[in-house]
Amino acid sequence: MKKNSIYLISFLLLLGLSFSIHVQAIPQAEAFLIQSYSINALLAVIALVLLNFGMEQKKNNLANLYLLTVALKLIVYFLLFHPRFQLDGRITRTEFFMFFIPYALGLFTEIVVLARRFK
Repeated sequence: MKKNSIYLISFLLLLGLSFSIHVQAIPQAEAFLIQSYSINALLAVIALVLLNFGMEQKKNNLANLYLLTVALKLIVYFLLFHPRFQLDGRITRTEFFMFFIPYALGLFTEIVVLARRFK
């Protein structure tokens, strides 16, 4: 439990730092960045809790559980973010990175947690 708290706090600090840099780079998109970072943080925390539960229960289903969390994040992307990005008919690099940076930080944290557990 203590290790999980350290990973969670580290993740949230990294996400907060990334958010502050991102808002300074694109101040006009602050409301959208808040939504993107909040949703991705929530999904990453849920994934970390599920993966922790999976590690305690059955390690042989851990890969399936991880793929399920990735699929959940992609479903959320296509339901909430993709339609908004497609309003003008194209996705710019700025729009892509407004979603992808917090998404990638969450995935990176999940991978680090899994790798450290099976070291």
